[in-house]
Amino acid sequence: MDASQDNKHHIADKVRQMLDEGKTRAEAEAELTAMGLAYQFVKDIVAETVKLRNAQRQQRGLNLILSGALMCLLSCLLTLGEVFTGAGYLIVLYGLTGAGVIIVFYGLTHIF
Repeated sequence: MDASQDNKHHIADKVRQMLDEGKTRAEAEAELTAMGLAYQFVKDIVAETVKLRNAQRQQRGLNLILSGALMCLLSCLLTLGEVFTGAGYLIVLYGLTGAGVIIVFYGLTHIF
């Protein structure tokens, strides 16, 4: 890896750190421009870093939605199969379904 690629990765890591700290894109761009970097380069690297960060959050959200949906499906199948009787039936019907729905909505918060 040459020096320019290593420098780009270092700057991208710095941008990610700034965004994780809660700074806005404009604040990150201003701070990097103040370091003497070209404005267009800074704008491009911040845009790519934000795009990558959002893609990772979206993937995590989709995985959570899938997990919650599978939990709801399992609850439905167990309920329809009448595997449990008495109190166990209620735990499966309401407990697993409720937990699955909560996981699905938590996954939706990562996407939107």
